[in-house]
Parts: sequence; structure tokens; C-alpha cells
Amino acid sequence: MPLRISTLFLATSLLLLASATAAWSDSGDVAFGYSRAGANLYAPNTPGMNGWQLAAQVRTFPFVGFEGDLSHYGATVGAGTQNATLYMFGPRLTVGTMGYSVFVHALGGIAHVTSNPVAGFPASSSNTISYALGGGVDLPLYHLLKFRISGDDLGDGNEPSSPYSPSHFRIGVGLALHF
Repeated sequence: MPLRISTLFLATSLLLLASATAAWSDSGDVAFGYSRAGANLYAPNTPGMNGWQLAAQVRTFPFVGFEGDLSHYGATVGAGTQNATLYMFGPRLTVGTMGYSVFVHALGGIAHVTSNPVAGFPASSSNTISYALGGGVDLPLYHLLKFRISGDDLGDGNEPSSPYSPSHFRIGVGLALHF
């Protein structure tokens, strides 16, 4: 329960930060949507995880901004479950024309991973360093609303060392509100 409260607090803080800074920045955006993390990322022999991603950016210079990213993923593993919540932030470079925006970012932060190998038994959890290197594109829909497609190389300090786990990725689709 405390993790859910802190996640809600961080999500609310990101939205408030983005809206409060809109007055003094050239522009920014807030995006929310579906996201998928690759297999074997947080433990060996685990499937890919489905989830959501919330990101907010405030542009401090014409092409340079600061991004905050919150995402949560979950999967069923055998008779148990695995969940990961990522809190990351970092710089973003954005270029755009005629309503289209293309961006690249380098994010770093913390991943909180909870594993429960068998339902009904106590879960184990850990925190580790997390990173995301990638970018995306925002396609115009209506006025300030855009459709976002993104992709990242995603990883953390607990990555399995197996050469058979190359699927450290995150892809996402959602809506972005530009201001």
C-alpha cells in the first residue's frame, strides 16, 4: 500500500510541475499510455511485462528540456507475479515542425522490483539503479493533443548476465498533451 501512495504522489507531482512551469517555459508536454518492457530484464527466465508510462517534460531552452518519467509493469511468472516500478529523470532533446515532434532522451533513476514466486507466500522486493536511452515521435491529432510512439533501451543494476537475454527494451504508445 505505501508504494501505491508514493506512486500516486509522484504522478501528481509530475503533473503539477508540468502545469506550474508552463507559464515560464517555452513549451512542454505531459504524456500517458500503454508500455511494454522486454523479457528477462529484472530476473532470468521471466516474460515481458505490460504496464503504463507517465512522462512530463519542461523545455528550458528551445530544443533542450528536462523529463520526469514514472512507469509500472507487471507479469505472471509461473504461479507467482513480478512487478516493477521505475522512477527516472533526465535531459531530452526535441525538434519539431508542422505539429510533429521527434525527441531523444537519456533517463536515470530507481527501479523498485517485487517478486512473488508462489501466490500466497511473502514477496521479496529490491531497489536498483535504472536507465532508459531512447526517444520517440509525437504525431498531431487535435490542437495540443498528439499521439506518442516511443522506444527505449531499458536496463538496471540487477540485469541477468546471461547472453540469452538481449530483450532489454521498452516500447510505448499513448497520448501527449503539449503546452
